[in-house]
Amino acid sequence: MIDVELVLKQIGFTPQYTSHPIFGDIFTAMIVAALIAIGLNFGFSLLRKKTTDIGKMNSIMKETTEWRKQYMAAVKKQDKPRIEELRKKQAYVNKMSMELQQQQMRPMLIYMVPSFMLWILVFPAIFGQIVAFSPLYIPWLMCSEDNVKNDQQPMPNNPNATKGPCEHAGQVYLWGWFLIVNFAFSGIISKVTKTSLPSFT
Repeated sequence: MIDVELVLKQIGFTPQYTSHPIFGDIFTAMIVAALIAIGLNFGFSLLRKKTTDIGKMNSIMKETTEWRKQYMAAVKKQDKPRIEELRKKQAYVNKMSMELQQQQMRPMLIYMVPSFMLWILVFPAIFGQIVAFSPLYIPWLMCSEDNVKNDQQPMPNNPNATKGPCEHAGQVYLWGWFLIVNFAFSGIISKVTKTSLPSFT
């Protein structure tokens, strides 16, 4: 299995987290990081609006979803004539699904490089590894009791330094906070920018 962190480290793309963040108190760091996350999400939505035909994507998704519903209903009822009829349209549906994926990938590819550079070069140097605190624990996104025990052990070559950033359970990692904010605001931003898409369900 490929160790992604090791590969990034070898090519010089590992984030260099500061131990002296610009925003010293966690409340300020939390607010500023949230505003940046919202701004990036908003920027991505505007980019998607400029580079894709939202109306066409909505139309494709609705048509594809409707075909899948009809096909599943026909299979459930064992309606062979209807199944055969719907199968004749399958190549067309697959072609539309491929076009939809290409439309969705276009803004993502444009957004990916500058976003990656911000994550590697800018955010770790501004915020460090911890930017928020939560009373509710979410695995992987926050420090657990085990993380605290492990991170607070001194480094073998430097007894004054600790192994990791976690000092208290419930502290939220930088990337975890960005993820939480994105999930919380992506729906609102999509509605405001009119870039929301119907689901496949």
